[in-house]
Amino acid sequence: MEKLKQIKKWAVEQVMWAERNLGGKTGAEKKAAVIKKLDELITLPFYLEWVDDVILGLLVDKACDALNNFGGHKFGSLVLDAKQEEKIAEKITGVFEHGN
Repeated sequence: MEKLKQIKKWAVEQVMWAERNLGGKTGAEKKAAVIKKLDELITLPFYLEWVDDVILGLLVDKACDALNNFGGHKFGSLVLDAKQEEKIAEKITGVFEHGN
């Protein structure tokens, strides 16, 4: 469970990184960059490697939704502390949980 929390927090951090550092890029380009960074951070079981981009893409979408709900659609200018990142990460559901 702790690893799942960490993965969700990484997703929030990487989406924020993309918003701050990839100005002028399209949403799809930012998403691809975040997926690539997350793929480097997260080792999925071998039987999931063939779908890791799909799973990570869903995670990025959920992180964006959580950030939009927290700070609006201009969340790139938000300055978050660790507690706020954790709260936002907790709102990410339906990616790795069983039955979702």
